[in-house]
Amino acid sequence: MVRILLFGAPGSGKGTQAELLGERYGYVKIATGDLIRNEVKNRSEIGIAAMKIIEDGKLIPDNIIIEMVRKNVDKIVNSPGYIMDGFPRTIDQAKYLSEIKVDKETAIFLKIDESDLIERITERLYCDSCGAIFNRISNPPESDMTCDICGKKLIKRSDDSEETIKKRISVFKEETEPVINFYRNRGVLKEIEASGSIDGIFKEIVGVLS
Repeated sequence: MVRILLFGAPGSGKGTQAELLGERYGYVKIATGDLIRNEVKNRSEIGIAAMKIIEDGKLIPDNIIIEMVRKNVDKIVNSPGYIMDGFPRTIDQAKYLSEIKVDKETAIFLKIDESDLIERITERLYCDSCGAIFNRISNPPESDMTCDICGKKLIKRSDDSEETIKKRISVFKEETEPVINFYRNRGVLKEIEASGSIDGIFKEIVGVLS
């Protein structure tokens, strides 16, 4: 089984690239952000606690994230591989994941300037119905605030404010960059400039996976 790890600050395009990779290779996508949002949407005990943490721009505790990931990895049976989007974010999470053996592992770091990240995130729009993501600048919907896919109303998340974004970027630098070095030292890290087009970035990722 193959494991692909996607790293990058909030807004670097991990989610989009994970979707494209899943479609191309038939891999299962495991996005911790989606797992958490489902808990928040369902107003579970974990979801309510997670909502406050996210709004403060902090990371969800390791034990909660690890348990969510474990359950989803255990469900993978008939796929040739899986893609981790948003995990691991701490050294403890990385050490946990390293205990799950795979035939091949590649970590991809999507690099982008902070100013570009802030612009990307503050212009993001989401569809709560089908999960589609748009951007007013780089990928605008055909009709403002209406999903091109399902026709439902688009929303802007409360945690996509500039203040919260800056906090999240700061947390990423402090806590997640050591994880990038963890995989760099293991010799499986590939770094890709992520300020270009979605298609261009995808081609580069496919290139390093070949």
